[in-house]
Amino acid sequence: MSRYWLGCAGWAYDDWVGPFYPPGTPPGEYLERYARVFRTVEVDSSFYRVPSRAQVQRWAEVTPEGFRFALKVPKEATHPSGSADPLHSLAQFFGSLEPLRRVGKLGPVVFQFPASFRAREADRLDTMLAAVPDGSSIAVELRHGSWWTSETRSLLTSRHAALVWSVIPNLEPPAWVTADFLYARFVGDRALTRFDGIQRDGRRDLETMRARFDQDGRLATTVFAYSNNHFMGFGPATTALLAEILGEPRPELAAAQRSRGQTRLGDDGPSAPY
Repeated sequence: MSRYWLGCAGWAYDDWVGPFYPPGTPPGEYLERYARVFRTVEVDSSFYRVPSRAQVQRWAEVTPEGFRFALKVPKEATHPSGSADPLHSLAQFFGSLEPLRRVGKLGPVVFQFPASFRAREADRLDTMLAAVPDGSSIAVELRHGSWWTSETRSLLTSRHAALVWSVIPNLEPPAWVTADFLYARFVGDRALTRFDGIQRDGRRDLETMRARFDQDGRLATTVFAYSNNHFMGFGPATTALLAEILGEPRPELAAAQRSRGQTRLGDDGPSAPY
């Protein structure tokens, strides 16, 4: 099986109705259709609130065997304010993920820290990573240059946490391999506001990341990589282009348009399940 798990940052975008999902698709069908095309997704909504167990159970039920969810840790843990207890929020979050863990669909959890989070807070980072349940895959996105030190690298390695290789303007994380997997995020800026098609050329960044995977990351057994709509304007097409650049089979985006059981658009005859 390929070392690459390629997907998008989220699936619930109304702008995708038409270019990706069929016209008239209700939001309740988005994930099921998305999972016909990609085998992993990064969940952004968990950054804003801990998902309920019922919601997570449904995610597990509507996706095929072998699908993987990467989820962002809630901001109450990574961006605490007032009297918030980050460790309590973290415990609630991991408790809600049990339906995915039980069926083998839980991928990495992602600590996305703000640019204001600096290396002088390394003890807080270590405390949070230590609170992650055993057996969990951890990725850490740091957005300030003070972290690019041997001490940070040692801390991440000791916790088996992957440093996220983010593609964000004015940020260039080092190509460290601090876990047995890599985690890349093609984030972009916030200039784009519609997400129904490619609007900018990000091929050079994708090709640069391929070289990093092949060279600096060659010893990692698994690579998770996710495309945000803001990067090129349309996450599914960005991910398809990344697959092509990596020499992987190009995802068939049209599969999200089909009715259940169709093998191709326009085919109304009997076929195998999608």
